[in-house]
Amino acid sequence: MIFRRLLTLTLAVLSIAALPAVATASQRTTSATGVTNVRGTSVYVEVFVQVPHGQTARQAANAALADQGARPVQPTDQTDGPGFTGLVWDVLPVEQSYNPVGEPVVAGPLLEATQATWSSVPGSAFAMSSGGETARCPSIVRECRGPQVLDGFNDVGWLRLQPGVLGVTWSITSGTDEADMALTTRVPWHTGCTDVDGSFDAQTVLLHENGHVAGLDHATSPSSVMFPSYQGAACTLGALDEEAISALYPEG
Repeated sequence: MIFRRLLTLTLAVLSIAALPAVATASQRTTSATGVTNVRGTSVYVEVFVQVPHGQTARQAANAALADQGARPVQPTDQTDGPGFTGLVWDVLPVEQSYNPVGEPVVAGPLLEATQATWSSVPGSAFAMSSGGETARCPSIVRECRGPQVLDGFNDVGWLRLQPGVLGVTWSITSGTDEADMALTTRVPWHTGCTDVDGSFDAQTVLLHENGHVAGLDHATSPSSVMFPSYQGAACTLGALDEEAISALYPEG
């Protein structure tokens, strides 16, 4: 009887070990930027990805960019704070709409909170506003059905992105300004700007991605929300983020 119980327990443990690993927030993450072409227009692509075991951060990021049809670019020269992508909005505020279809968490108010955060930096003229809800898919994002389209709207939505990709932001760096964003439905998400084991805080990731919408690149300091890795819940800007957005959009 004891032997049978031990055998049953051993088989159960082996069965659990054989299950595919579930990606969690404790897994390493990284972000990278690239460029591609959409209908003759140069487009900036930022990917936020989980790093699979056995890969370096660069390998994971480059693979994710390749899946998006983009080639990696070297980050702009910077000290600790965010660099710049080349996108500078000519018309402010940037109106951003939200598509709630498929949302794993209610994220509309979270998106608006990040818009307010980037809009209220002392010394910065940058501003974002909510265009409300929309049924549009963020049209530049590759995972939307049909061909990629530059439709002039700045949309955010949820899509089944490539495995390991948490979020993408596509933005036009020349000509008519436009930026679209999508978060994946493949990983666990939570709200409340808190740390939950095995899950990602949606507002934290939206805040980072909206930094890219504003035209900021990644930072080398982990005290910046533009640091290219998920460091846990962080829903306020650091001093380096405020300095960067103020330099890109000086008040007056």
